[in-house]
Amino acid sequence: MRQSIDSILNQTFSNFEFIIINDNPQRKDNQLLTSEYAKKDKRIKIIHNEQLTKSLNKGLKIAEGQYIARLDADDIALPKRFEKQVYFEGKCLFI
Repeated sequence: MRQSIDSILNQTFSNFEFIIINDNPQRKDNQLLTSEYAKKDKRIKIIHNEQLTKSLNKGLKIAEGQYIARLDADDIALPKRFEKQVYFEGKCLFI
């Protein structure tokens, strides 16, 4: 999970909010890890699991940005992911 979070925080495009859905809040290490990151970075909001669909919908409701990018805890985002996605969206008329 730490690598996944770090991969988002290390994006070259940095104008984003970061909503973390803690899907196993009973695990103390998950709670400590997400709290540690949220204290360091004001872009981070934490949601505790209410089942996948409910949690994702809650995340969509509190999201304030123009775009949504989803990443699971075992995924890693390359450093230019957001930069390339925003650039591509600006070039495509059909999005």
